[in-house]
Amino acid sequence: MTRTPHDSPAFASAPDGGSVTAPAERVGPWFILVYALASFGALLVLLTPSLESLALRINTMASADEAPSVLGSVLTTGLLLQVVALPIAGRLSDRTRSRFGRRRPWIVIGAAGLLVGGGVMALVPGLAGLITGYAIVSVAGSACVASLLAVLSDRVPVAQRGSVSAFVGLGTVAALVVGSIIIAAVPHNSDAMFLVPAIVGAFFLLLFVVVVKERSSRDDAPLPAQGIRDILSTFWVDPRRHPDFFWAYLSRFLLQLAYAFLTTYQAYYLISHLGIAAEDVAGQVLIGTLLLAAATVVSSVLAGRFSDKLGRRKVFVITAAFITAGALLLTAGAGDLTLFFAGLVIGGIGYGGYTAVDLALATDVLPNPEDAANDLAIFNTAATLPQALAPAIAPVILAIAAQSYPVLYIVAAAVAVIGGFVIFRVRSVR
Repeated sequence: MTRTPHDSPAFASAPDGGSVTAPAERVGPWFILVYALASFGALLVLLTPSLESLALRINTMASADEAPSVLGSVLTTGLLLQVVALPIAGRLSDRTRSRFGRRRPWIVIGAAGLLVGGGVMALVPGLAGLITGYAIVSVAGSACVASLLAVLSDRVPVAQRGSVSAFVGLGTVAALVVGSIIIAAVPHNSDAMFLVPAIVGAFFLLLFVVVVKERSSRDDAPLPAQGIRDILSTFWVDPRRHPDFFWAYLSRFLLQLAYAFLTTYQAYYLISHLGIAAEDVAGQVLIGTLLLAAATVVSSVLAGRFSDKLGRRKVFVITAAFITAGALLLTAGAGDLTLFFAGLVIGGIGYGGYTAVDLALATDVLPNPEDAANDLAIFNTAATLPQALAPAIAPVILAIAAQSYPVLYIVAAAVAVIGGFVIFRVRSVR
């Protein structure tokens, strides 16, 4: 089969010895909107349980002292599955040969899995139902996310990646906001807080599949059989051969770990540190999430546009890291909701500046464009692995600090600063 320029992206050598995908044709606003909505849909189902719904359900099953550890166990199980499933799903997507392309089949499979997992969390009683359902959601969501990440490399030219990355990054914020709205709107601790996100998320994923057409990969050259070394490479990019990718990964890992400390335990922070009644937590989290979202939207759009215009990525990551650290320190010292909300607004400014460029930066230093889904899935574990580790690390910090959430946020601020400094080691991107 002869591939036309429209079907086949152009490739350019990367300064660190890899290569980056450089499609020549610009994408339009309709593509960006549907792409961002699909990302939002997958993240809505993945993030809403870790944001609030699991904590609220577990709060009815365990004592106040035991609940953080139980929540940590459930989240760690699901998130570790994501860390393993993301690269595997990415590798399978890269190697898929079908009339529907490489990405769309896995998005459909993932959307179906998200519906099943949401139903299990809602309808199967007890802790077993939560663990099983969240595990299904984690694997299915990984199939969606890995394929969607590769679309940035497959379809978006370098000159647009900052702007498109910003809109895709807003999917995370939108997922947090809509998830909070759903939980606040449905009856307290009802099954709907698991079912509604799954239905909404699957709808937008399937909308992307229907609207955005993908070139058939059925006639692409068959790939060689996978040996043991190839299979192991699914989870690994050699930092000696691709140092820029490694440093970008480490920076993202540290910044996401800092955010995970804040978002995963904010419900317990409000109850234990600020004395908010459990039945009022959903409403306060919603207010805080809306404030964070508003700040993130403005910061992300501006940072994405300026990043593309200036041709620079690192300065936005470094600035975001220090803003984030300041927000966490303010939250650590908060004695009331006003300061807590102020910390979230400042954190939103930092988060928006960061999410506007982090995927664009990673795509610019991809080791191999033919393995885009696999490599970007590996990069995305820098976001999911901290979410898995934070629930395991935070109880240890809280135990040492006599259940002091301010100490937890001070540690998070230090982690964010280190993440900012690490990005200086990336050489091939300004």
